Order: sequence, then structure tokens, then C-alpha cells
Amino acid sequence: MKRNLNGKVALVTGASSGIGRAIARRLAKCGCRLVLSGRSRDRLTALVKELGNIAIEAPQNLSVEDEITSSLDVAQNAFGQLDILVLNAGLFSNKAFAEEDIGYSQAMIDVNLSSVIRMTHAALPLLRTQNRSEILAIGSIAGVSDMRDEAVYSATKHALNAFLRSLRRQVANDGIRVTSILPGTVATELWGLTDQAEIEEKVSRCEVLRAEDIAEIAEFVLDQPPHVSIRELVVLPHAQDI
Repeated sequence: MKRNLNGKVALVTGASSGIGRAIARRLAKCGCRLVLSGRSRDRLTALVKELGNIAIEAPQNLSVEDEITSSLDVAQNAFGQLDILVLNAGLFSNKAFAEEDIGYSQAMIDVNLSSVIRMTHAALPLLRTQNRSEILAIGSIAGVSDMRDEAVYSATKHALNAFLRSLRRQVANDGIRVTSILPGTVATELWGLTDQAEIEEKVSRCEVLRAEDIAEIAEFVLDQPPHVSIRELVVLPHAQDI
């Protein structure tokens, strides 16, 4: 029998667009109460208006150290608990390393890895107070494959996987499950894909996944009964798996 996500408090980073926004919408339909983190206050405000009074915005820039735990403060002050931490925010580049701006490379490390470690460390006391809680990280196929044009991005995702694999074993006895979803190409702004007609054409050719596909998988992972533990799920558009 599946768990009931209704009433659970979930913090979703990178909720202002793409996968994070799709996960927020999906969890809202499941009855979760939401803290939505992202850099764009306007987009978060619009999403909160769409989802209603179950959602609260928590604008933050995860590349700024002093802002990393601010959304956790919002969750604690608004709801007094945290059941689900969705670590989705990320930066991406597929430039050749020699052509990459080193400042942007550092920003990728800060957001994709350092902020995840710091936020997770700060969230554990809240997560441990619950009988059952979840950490769900949206990684990348670049974390388990050597991507030719994604040197720094791939490095952050490989390191993220290493961190989560160790963490998973450390917190299992606290009733905290840690799961990573590792997608291939998803049709989001991260890949420069915003035109719906273009996205649907690429989906029809099995070249990309929709953000909603990942959100559906996220719900599946989070709604598993307590005796089921899913470590990692690699999800690819079919054409990328040939």
C-alpha cells in the first residue's frame, strides 16, 4: 500500500521553472504543503498564486552562501516541520572547458554541489524529527557518464552522486530515504527549450523528456511504502538510449 503524501511539507529548490516547477505542481495535486525556492521572485509569486494557499515562496540565490538555508527557515516558521527536501536547483553549461568562463564554472560548483551539501546539513535536524522523511535529488545522466562537452557540470554531478550515496547509508536508520533521479535531456530552459511546439516535436522524435515526466517519477519515488528504498533512477529519452 502506498503512502499518502497529503499534508506533507515539501521544500522544492529551483521551483521557478522547469523540473522544479513541474514537481511543485505535481506535489500540490498530492496535497503537499510547499515551500518554493528559486531565484525569480516574480515566477515564484505567479506559481504560488496558481497553487493557492498550500504554497509559500522563498526566493533565494543558492550561489550566495548567506542565502542557502533561508528557505529552511521559511519552512520551519510557516509549517514547523519538513518531510520532503527536493534538491533540484542547478546550473548547466556544455561549453568546451577552455572556452568556459571560470567564474561560471565556480558558480556551477557552488550551486550544483556546495549548496546541496550545506542545505542538506542544515535540513537534517528538521527531517529527523519526522517519523519518515525524504531527500530527493535531481541529478543528471552526466553524473554516471563521461560527457564530452560538460566537464565541470559533469564533475559536479559525479561528486553529488558520491555525496548522496554515502549520505544514504548514514541516515537510513533515522527513517530518511535518499533517492537520486538522473535524467537525460529534459526540455527546459536549462537546455534553451521554451517553445512548446519545438518541445513537442522533439518529444515526438523521442529526443527529450518533458519536465512533467520527471515530476511523475518524483511522485512515484516519494509515494513508495516505508519498506521500499529506491537509490537511483536513470531516465533517458528513448533516442538517447540507442
